[in-house]
Amino acid sequence: MHLLVFAFLVLIYDIYMFSYFIHMFPAKRNYCLFYAAAVAINIGITIPAYMYLDHRIAVFFMMGSIMLGSHLLFRANWVQIIYASSVYMFSLYSSRGIVCSIYSIVLQTSVKDVLQHEIYYDLVAASAVFLSILSIQFVRKVIVPDSKAKLALYNREHIRFTVIYMIFHMVFLMIVNDGRYFDDVRSAWYSFLYLGACIISKLCQQLVFQHIAKVSELLEYQKHSHKLQEQLSYQIRHYQSYCRFTESYRIFRHDYEKMMTSVKTLLNSKEYERATRMLDNIHDTMQRDVLIHKTYSNNVLLDAILQNAAKAGEEKGIRFWAHAHLPEDVPMSELDIVRVFSNAIDNALEACSKISGKERFIEITSSGSKEWATIEIGNSFNGELSMVGGEQETSKDDKDFHGFGLRIIKEVVEDTGGLVLIELDQEKKIFKIRVCIPRVSSQNII
Repeated sequence: MHLLVFAFLVLIYDIYMFSYFIHMFPAKRNYCLFYAAAVAINIGITIPAYMYLDHRIAVFFMMGSIMLGSHLLFRANWVQIIYASSVYMFSLYSSRGIVCSIYSIVLQTSVKDVLQHEIYYDLVAASAVFLSILSIQFVRKVIVPDSKAKLALYNREHIRFTVIYMIFHMVFLMIVNDGRYFDDVRSAWYSFLYLGACIISKLCQQLVFQHIAKVSELLEYQKHSHKLQEQLSYQIRHYQSYCRFTESYRIFRHDYEKMMTSVKTLLNSKEYERATRMLDNIHDTMQRDVLIHKTYSNNVLLDAILQNAAKAGEEKGIRFWAHAHLPEDVPMSELDIVRVFSNAIDNALEACSKISGKERFIEITSSGSKEWATIEIGNSFNGELSMVGGEQETSKDDKDFHGFGLRIIKEVVEDTGGLVLIELDQEKKIFKIRVCIPRVSSQNII
């Protein structure tokens, strides 16, 4: 009966925690069967571990089973997976200490006696699971909402610090927990000490994560501001380029009217050779003096981004070709356009910079239908792709600031109801990302 109660409590806690992790990490497998398998793995490891191993060792076996289940279900790097298992175990272990201490104080007995009593042990376990779920839910709703917590989970340095903090505090609580075996320690004094240690550890963990979430939010705000500055910079450069084009064309047109008057005069005088030479001179003047304003897209902002990419490609010796038609009825703001396409092009330029020779290229094409607009960005790369947790990893030094490119593209496009498809040809060393965006007009018709 005791084991059935314990298994049921682990089942309840697993269901809640995995449902929480679903909101935090992108799913690798969405079938309920895999979630059931992850829960079964944890129960299958936890119960034998607590039956046959020292409780201090069983804790880490339980963490390992959660890591295994998280790796099975979610696209996350190992720091995030260890974080998930640490939150799972630290919250439960500290809650157990709080409940156990309170039982000891209320019943005026020792913590050791409480845990040795089978009924009290089951009540402590049930109360600990309830308190752990309640505390996590409180943090999610009041202190750090899921949207902010997700930002923090992608800040690897800070999450690594949080993991180390929780593991050290859990070891500290284990040491305090062992104090119950010392008979010469006053039971009431020890119960209050254990209660205080668990409460302080839990509160400190929540404060640490709240601070990390705020820092991550500031980093996100910084990136957002950076993208707005990029957007303004693209538009200004595009405007300046167009102004130079119109100015050169205005000067040419002023001279063109006079030259055409001279050509008409020569033709009327039947001086055809001189008229021909003058027409040739007009053509040469136009080619020499009128600046060429290439247009890569019908969308002004996207065209400005592509103009900037073409210039960067020319400076680095990368062959650049683009024709990207973006319909006006796609549900993307100007900031969305900057976030998606500047990140995609930055990734392409970064990939091309890792190789040398004439094979370096970036090619951007578009296609569409009544329902969808598709833009494909293809580029050469060295055949090696660094992936962390199912996401492409940047090679830049400042990974906390730059390591979000592909994830941002997916988030923005998927928020519009679109898709991001990635195609790798490692034999030809070509990387393609296809951005498929639904058209609003077609949705309204339906």
